[in-house]
Amino acid sequence: MQSVANALNKIDVPWKVVTEPSHLRVHRRLLLPGVGAFGPAMELLGKTGLREGILLAAESGVPVLGICLGMQLLGLSSAENPSTSGLGLLDARTVALENGQNFTNTGFRKVAISETAGNAEFPTFDRDYYFNHGYHLVPGNSDVVVGSIDWYGSRVVAAVSHETVSGVQFHPEKSQGQGLSLLYQFAVSGELRL
Repeated sequence: MQSVANALNKIDVPWKVVTEPSHLRVHRRLLLPGVGAFGPAMELLGKTGLREGILLAAESGVPVLGICLGMQLLGLSSAENPSTSGLGLLDARTVALENGQNFTNTGFRKVAISETAGNAEFPTFDRDYYFNHGYHLVPGNSDVVVGSIDWYGSRVVAAVSHETVSGVQFHPEKSQGQGLSLLYQFAVSGELRL
Protein backbone atom coordinates (compact mmCIF):
# COMPACT_ATOMS: atom_id res chain seq x y z
CA MET A 1 0.00 0.00 0.00
CA GLN A 2 2.76 2.45 0.88
CA SER A 3 4.51 1.94 -2.47
CA VAL A 4 1.26 2.62 -4.32
CA ALA A 5 0.59 5.68 -2.15
CA ASN A 6 4.10 7.00 -2.80
CA ALA A 7 3.66 6.50 -6.56
CA LEU A 8 0.30 8.29 -6.61
CA ASN A 9 1.75 11.15 -4.58
CA LYS A 10 4.68 11.43 -6.98
CA ILE A 11 2.36 11.88 -9.98
CA ASP A 12 0.02 14.23 -8.06
CA VAL A 13 -3.00 11.94 -8.19
CA PRO A 14 -5.34 12.41 -5.21
CA TRP A 15 -6.21 9.13 -3.51
CA LYS A 16 -7.85 7.73 -0.40
CA VAL A 17 -7.80 4.32 1.28
CA VAL A 18 -11.38 3.07 1.46
CA THR A 19 -12.33 0.95 4.47
CA GLU A 20 -16.13 1.33 4.34
CA PRO A 21 -18.19 -0.01 1.42
CA SER A 22 -20.39 3.11 1.42
CA HIS A 23 -17.31 5.25 0.69
CA LEU A 24 -16.71 3.46 -2.62
CA ARG A 25 -19.63 5.31 -4.23
CA VAL A 26 -17.86 8.66 -4.28
CA HIS A 27 -14.81 7.47 -6.20
CA ARG A 28 -14.48 7.55 -9.99
CA ARG A 29 -11.65 4.95 -10.13
CA LEU A 30 -10.78 2.00 -7.91
CA LEU A 31 -7.31 0.50 -7.43
CA LEU A 32 -7.19 -2.95 -5.89
CA PRO A 33 -3.54 -3.49 -4.95
CA GLY A 34 -2.42 -6.66 -3.29
CA VAL A 35 0.49 -8.51 -1.80
CA GLY A 36 -0.16 -11.73 0.09
CA ALA A 37 -2.40 -14.75 -0.29
CA PHE A 38 -5.67 -15.12 -2.19
CA GLY A 39 -7.73 -16.69 0.64
CA PRO A 40 -6.97 -14.18 3.41
CA ALA A 41 -7.39 -11.25 0.99
CA MET A 42 -10.86 -12.42 -0.10
CA GLU A 43 -11.77 -13.14 3.52
CA LEU A 44 -10.84 -9.58 4.50
CA LEU A 45 -12.84 -8.12 1.60
CA GLY A 46 -15.83 -10.19 2.72
CA LYS A 47 -15.58 -9.27 6.41
CA THR A 48 -15.33 -5.55 5.68
CA GLY A 49 -18.15 -5.55 3.14
CA LEU A 50 -15.75 -4.25 0.50
CA ARG A 51 -16.32 -7.35 -1.65
CA GLU A 52 -19.93 -6.39 -2.35
CA GLY A 53 -19.00 -2.72 -2.59
CA ILE A 54 -16.39 -3.41 -5.27
CA LEU A 55 -18.83 -5.61 -7.20
CA LEU A 56 -21.53 -2.91 -7.10
CA ALA A 57 -19.06 -0.22 -8.18
CA ALA A 58 -17.79 -2.36 -11.07
CA GLU A 59 -21.35 -3.21 -12.16
CA SER A 60 -22.21 0.49 -12.23
CA GLY A 61 -19.28 1.18 -14.57
CA VAL A 62 -16.59 2.43 -12.18
CA PRO A 63 -13.18 1.48 -13.65
CA VAL A 64 -11.31 -1.04 -11.49
CA LEU A 65 -7.59 -1.81 -11.77
CA GLY A 66 -6.23 -4.82 -9.87
CA ILE A 67 -2.49 -4.92 -9.18
CA CYS A 68 -0.64 -8.24 -8.66
CA LEU A 69 -2.77 -10.17 -6.14
CA GLY A 70 -5.47 -7.57 -6.84
CA MET A 71 -5.59 -8.78 -10.46
CA GLN A 72 -5.91 -12.40 -9.30
CA LEU A 73 -8.79 -11.43 -7.00
CA LEU A 74 -10.74 -10.21 -10.05
CA GLY A 75 -11.08 -13.82 -11.26
CA LEU A 76 -13.25 -16.72 -10.19
CA SER A 77 -10.81 -18.76 -8.08
CA SER A 78 -7.20 -19.54 -7.24
CA ALA A 79 -5.24 -22.75 -6.83
CA GLU A 80 -3.60 -21.03 -3.86
CA ASN A 81 -6.88 -21.32 -1.91
CA PRO A 82 -9.19 -23.59 -3.96
CA SER A 83 -12.16 -23.35 -1.57
CA THR A 84 -12.26 -19.54 -1.77
CA SER A 85 -14.15 -17.74 -4.54
CA GLY A 86 -12.77 -14.58 -6.11
CA LEU A 87 -14.70 -11.48 -7.13
CA GLY A 88 -15.74 -13.07 -10.42
CA LEU A 89 -15.40 -9.85 -12.41
CA LEU A 90 -13.33 -11.76 -14.96
CA ASP A 91 -13.81 -15.29 -16.29
CA ALA A 92 -10.38 -16.41 -15.10
CA ARG A 93 -8.64 -18.72 -12.67
CA THR A 94 -5.31 -18.32 -10.94
CA VAL A 95 -2.74 -21.12 -11.04
CA ALA A 96 0.82 -21.57 -9.80
CA LEU A 97 3.74 -20.66 -12.02
CA GLU A 98 5.45 -23.74 -13.36
CA ASN A 99 8.53 -24.67 -15.42
CA GLY A 100 12.11 -23.70 -14.90
CA GLN A 101 13.97 -23.92 -11.62
CA ASN A 102 12.39 -20.88 -10.01
CA PHE A 103 8.68 -20.84 -9.23
CA THR A 104 8.65 -17.16 -8.28
CA ASN A 105 8.91 -14.46 -10.89
CA THR A 106 10.77 -11.54 -9.32
CA GLY A 107 12.37 -8.67 -11.16
CA PHE A 108 11.92 -6.62 -14.31
CA ARG A 109 10.51 -8.54 -17.26
CA LYS A 110 9.76 -7.51 -20.81
CA VAL A 111 5.99 -7.37 -21.36
CA ALA A 112 4.79 -7.94 -24.92
CA ILE A 113 1.88 -5.56 -25.29
CA SER A 114 -0.90 -6.35 -27.76
CA GLU A 115 -2.43 -3.93 -30.23
CA THR A 116 -5.65 -3.90 -28.17
CA ALA A 117 -3.95 -2.29 -25.16
CA GLY A 118 -5.21 1.25 -25.83
CA ASN A 119 -2.13 2.48 -27.68
CA ALA A 120 -3.24 2.72 -31.30
CA GLU A 121 -0.23 4.86 -32.21
CA PHE A 122 2.06 2.01 -31.09
CA PRO A 123 0.34 -1.15 -32.40
CA THR A 124 2.71 -3.69 -30.79
CA PHE A 125 5.69 -3.09 -28.54
CA ASP A 126 7.51 -4.29 -25.43
CA ARG A 127 7.97 -2.50 -22.13
CA ASP A 128 9.70 -3.57 -18.90
CA TYR A 129 7.71 -3.84 -15.66
CA TYR A 130 8.60 -5.15 -12.19
CA PHE A 131 7.09 -8.51 -11.15
CA ASN A 132 6.99 -10.41 -7.86
CA HIS A 133 4.57 -13.35 -7.92
CA GLY A 134 4.28 -17.12 -7.74
CA TYR A 135 0.76 -17.44 -9.21
CA HIS A 136 -0.72 -16.09 -12.41
CA LEU A 137 -4.13 -15.47 -13.93
CA VAL A 138 -5.40 -17.69 -16.75
CA PRO A 139 -8.41 -16.10 -18.48
CA GLY A 140 -11.13 -18.24 -20.01
CA ASN A 141 -11.10 -15.94 -23.04
CA SER A 142 -7.77 -14.84 -24.51
CA ASP A 143 -9.40 -11.69 -25.94
CA VAL A 144 -9.00 -9.97 -22.55
CA VAL A 145 -5.20 -10.44 -22.57
CA VAL A 146 -3.40 -7.18 -23.45
CA GLY A 147 0.08 -8.06 -22.21
CA SER A 148 2.14 -11.17 -21.57
CA ILE A 149 5.64 -12.33 -20.68
CA ASP A 150 7.72 -15.30 -21.67
CA TRP A 151 8.18 -17.67 -18.71
CA TYR A 152 10.59 -20.48 -19.60
CA GLY A 153 9.06 -20.86 -23.04
CA SER A 154 5.42 -20.39 -21.97
CA ARG A 155 3.32 -17.24 -22.22
CA VAL A 156 2.12 -15.88 -18.87
CA VAL A 157 -0.54 -13.19 -18.73
CA ALA A 158 0.83 -9.86 -17.50
CA ALA A 159 -2.19 -7.62 -18.13
CA VAL A 160 -5.90 -8.02 -18.85
CA SER A 161 -8.67 -5.63 -19.74
CA HIS A 162 -12.38 -6.23 -20.24
CA GLU A 163 -14.79 -3.32 -20.39
CA THR A 164 -14.07 -1.29 -17.22
CA VAL A 165 -12.20 -4.05 -15.36
CA SER A 166 -8.42 -4.29 -15.79
CA GLY A 167 -5.55 -5.97 -14.05
CA VAL A 168 -1.78 -6.10 -14.13
CA GLN A 169 0.30 -8.92 -12.66
CA PHE A 170 3.28 -6.59 -12.28
CA HIS A 171 3.72 -3.71 -9.86
CA PRO A 172 3.41 -0.39 -11.73
CA GLU A 173 4.29 1.48 -8.54
CA LYS A 174 7.73 -0.20 -8.62
CA SER A 175 8.22 -0.04 -12.39
CA GLN A 176 9.77 3.42 -12.71
CA GLY A 177 8.50 5.87 -15.34
CA GLN A 178 6.45 3.41 -17.38
CA GLY A 179 4.63 2.26 -14.25
CA LEU A 180 3.94 5.80 -13.09
CA SER A 181 2.60 6.60 -16.55
CA LEU A 182 0.25 3.60 -16.37
CA LEU A 183 -1.10 4.75 -12.99
CA TYR A 184 -1.50 8.33 -14.22
CA GLN A 185 -3.33 7.24 -17.38
CA PHE A 186 -5.68 5.06 -15.33
CA ALA A 187 -6.38 7.95 -12.93
CA VAL A 188 -7.12 10.32 -15.80
CA SER A 189 -8.97 8.07 -18.24
CA GLY A 190 -10.05 4.99 -16.29
CA GLU A 191 -8.40 2.88 -18.97
CA LEU A 192 -5.44 0.51 -18.86
CA ARG A 193 -2.75 2.00 -21.10
CA LEU A 194 0.44 0.00 -20.99
